[in-house]
Amino acid sequence: MHKRQLLEFTLLTILLLSGICVNFKVPYFKYGIAFSGFFLGILYFNLGFWLFAKFSISLVNRIIAGLFFAVNILDWMFCLLNWPLWNLYAIISFIGLPLIIIICVINRQKTDYKQLLFRSIFFLIVLTMIYSYRRFSS
Repeated sequence: MHKRQLLEFTLLTILLLSGICVNFKVPYFKYGIAFSGFFLGILYFNLGFWLFAKFSISLVNRIIAGLFFAVNILDWMFCLLNWPLWNLYAIISFIGLPLIIIICVINRQKTDYKQLLFRSIFFLIVLTMIYSYRRFSS
């Protein structure tokens, strides 16, 4: 695991654990969601070139993946913090993540696309769980 992936994994773990704690009404974990969601969104959107630089993925696919991963993380953050517009971000994420999966399936001969495929599937599963919880718990 590279240092880049370790940074991503650490922020993602903080986001998910803070989300679980917020659902159990543990105080001050909303700051953990906001902090890790903000920096993880920056990591995917602005620093996607840096994060995926070791992989031989085309520039256009890196931009698309970074954009939709950042929107997905923003949706998790908005959904867990009960902020407005979480439905809009969820719709965009539900459109964008399968698009990334399709791109990865088309380029399945290249092994570097497996990283994007696994991230997309994981993000789609977690997004579905968070969206379902938020939508049906009210």
